[in-house]
Amino acid sequence: MRAAIRHDWSVDEIRAIYEGPLLELVFEAARVHRQYHDPAEVQVCKLVSIKTGGCAEDCGYCSQSSWYETGITPQPLMDKETVVTMAKKAKENGVSRVCLGAAWREVIGKNFPAMAVVAVSSLVEPRALVEIEATAVVPD
Repeated sequence: MRAAIRHDWSVDEIRAIYEGPLLELVFEAARVHRQYHDPAEVQVCKLVSIKTGGCAEDCGYCSQSSWYETGITPQPLMDKETVVTMAKKAKENGVSRVCLGAAWREVIGKNFPAMAVVAVSSLVEPRALVEIEATAVVPD
């Protein structure tokens, strides 16, 4: 029996999950996952760097940063046709999700968070099932 998907969580309910024992959370997550997905199925993903290197940020952990000698040769933003061709080939080879990664700030400037999503979404085919996720650090 499948539990109903909820969107009405209270702060106290979320806190109880957050403060609960880690392995109990892992067990519960696996139980819920099995309600909706085949436990023997593995999702195969492909990560494509669509704009490589030359990022002006100093994250300290990222090989895209221009602050460090990383051996990464900066590459401009890939054109849409190249990205779509790579995604179609990946799908033909059994990949179920193609993730697009980029080093953005040098290209987009001060409007980085919003403009990065706009630029990536322009690479997507209109009929595609798309999930766009963006991570941004907004300075104080």
